[in-house]
Amino acid sequence: MIAVDGGPQQVKGGAVGVRSIARERSLDICDSDAVLTAEDAANFLKLSPRTLEKWRSEGAGPPVLRMGRRIAYARRDLVRWLAEQEARGRKESSVRDELEVTCRPYFKDRTRQHVDIHLTHPLDPAQPVRRRIVAPVGMDAVAATEWGRAEAFKLYRELCREPAKVDNVERKEGESPKHPNHNTVKTLAEFWPQFLAGHVAELKHSSKLNYESAWALHIREVLGPIRLDEIDEKLLSRLRKRMRQELNLSYSYTRQICESVSVALRYAQSEGELPKGHDLPELTWAKQRKPKVEVYSREGLERFIAVAKNEEERALHLLLTDGALRIGECAGLMWKDISLSEHTMEVTRCVSRGVLQDTAKGEDGVVPLSPRLVEALRGYRPRGDFVFVPDGEYSPHSFPRERREYVLEGTLGMRVRRAQGLARLAVYGPHRIRHSVLTLLARMGVSPYALQALARHARMATTMKYYIHLNQGELAAQAVAALADPDAFGNAKATRGNTPEFTLLT
Repeated sequence: MIAVDGGPQQVKGGAVGVRSIARERSLDICDSDAVLTAEDAANFLKLSPRTLEKWRSEGAGPPVLRMGRRIAYARRDLVRWLAEQEARGRKESSVRDELEVTCRPYFKDRTRQHVDIHLTHPLDPAQPVRRRIVAPVGMDAVAATEWGRAEAFKLYRELCREPAKVDNVERKEGESPKHPNHNTVKTLAEFWPQFLAGHVAELKHSSKLNYESAWALHIREVLGPIRLDEIDEKLLSRLRKRMRQELNLSYSYTRQICESVSVALRYAQSEGELPKGHDLPELTWAKQRKPKVEVYSREGLERFIAVAKNEEERALHLLLTDGALRIGECAGLMWKDISLSEHTMEVTRCVSRGVLQDTAKGEDGVVPLSPRLVEALRGYRPRGDFVFVPDGEYSPHSFPRERREYVLEGTLGMRVRRAQGLARLAVYGPHRIRHSVLTLLARMGVSPYALQALARHARMATTMKYYIHLNQGELAAQAVAALADPDAFGNAKATRGNTPEFTLLT
């Protein structure tokens, strides 16, 4: 039964065992390891070759492939035979009698489906296996459920291929498969350096600093001594409560810290530090009302440009307005990135917390130059490779390592704040100028795709959610005006038969 009201969508397959799944989704015989020799088959089943030989003479055991004088076994036959033996021993299927495939909209992307699969481990019946996966793009609930059933068989086949291990944890003789040796599971404090070296090291400098501060200030004290497999929703909720109630930190910052822990746990699972079937904790977050953001008017932005004291400040102000650059990208801009003849600039680097990065703050891209920005850049030509240089000489590469804490973007930011005050604007900092420019362009009817290209956002959702602060009343007025248009519901001159007919209810 599938619910279509946006809630959980569940399909129960009845008595769906491995044999019925195998009939629907049989193994491809063309796989390189689909046919095994007698010795390999014995190793697969954890039996001696003599046992298989005895069974062949008695006509028992798994089905045999005879190729002349040679004996072989199909891996799919071994998997089915294992399922049958386990079902005969326990009077039930090796997968739970009702294979449940739960499907619901994915919370990060409502156009996709989140599939939850439950089955029983083929070699350890007491151990349930759960897998949460996101269905491919374009699948509805029914298609995602069928896809999830196929993934369930793949998972079962994968579990059968390594009978000596259960969820990547070696078992010792006499040890319960459901409770592996706890000494093999690291604490979060023991695993964190591995997480920093393997995952965080690949991120941008600002992200590295965020992870380091999150660990030192909040995560280490609460979750550091806890084993990875013991971190659950209750412990994450304790971290959230401490940050929100005891430290009075913001909702967004608290959520960012908790998400850092979730990222570390997902990486631990990918590295085999956590069992594959282990349920990772997920907190439920209350929906927050988005605060209203005040943006500058077009007249205010023109006043901001006009208060520039020299050509350098005018170039900076125009890069923030006409170029919609971030302040760190202005700090990292070099003259070789600018083509005055072609009226373009390439944004490929930025300065973040005093460190020059070889990527932009957002997506790298080419931004056209307005005529007045071209004129301002032509009139401003300081020495050096960088467009903006404090005290006339700045090159991050020439600074010794101990002096790289010099924050150029902070220097430019203070100059922008001073100019905002001189222009009689509320002093919000340089990034509010970028917000205002994109919002004004949106109100003028500029295509969202053009705004995304100018802002260099990787996702359209970022452009619409964070930077376009439109007046909802203005949007509603546009909709009503379109509704009042006599041609709003089609061309009145269209001939009968080539367009649907509408009846207006009065």
